[in-house]
Amino acid sequence: MRIGGTGLGSEAAREVLRYAFETLALEQVTAESAVRNFASLRILAKRGFKHIESLIDESHGERCQRFALDGEVGSSLLASNAMPDC
Repeated sequence: MRIGGTGLGSEAAREVLRYAFETLALEQVTAESAVRNFASLRILAKRGFKHIESLIDESHGERCQRFALDGEVGSSLLASNAMPDC
């Protein structure tokens, strides 16, 4: 089953953020992605996440990136419908 390019990842990210900020009232959401996962990195960038650190996943030895999105920014994007479909 191929999911890439269908927009399902982007839509899932939007709904997770909506739940995190509107229902759970979280102050921040963090996410990690393998450096080789260009699709995930693109979704995080388009959702407004900011890079906070590079790391090595010790369980796999893979290079990863960690990102954060503050609740104030995320809520503003959701409220203004500025959070684009990817």
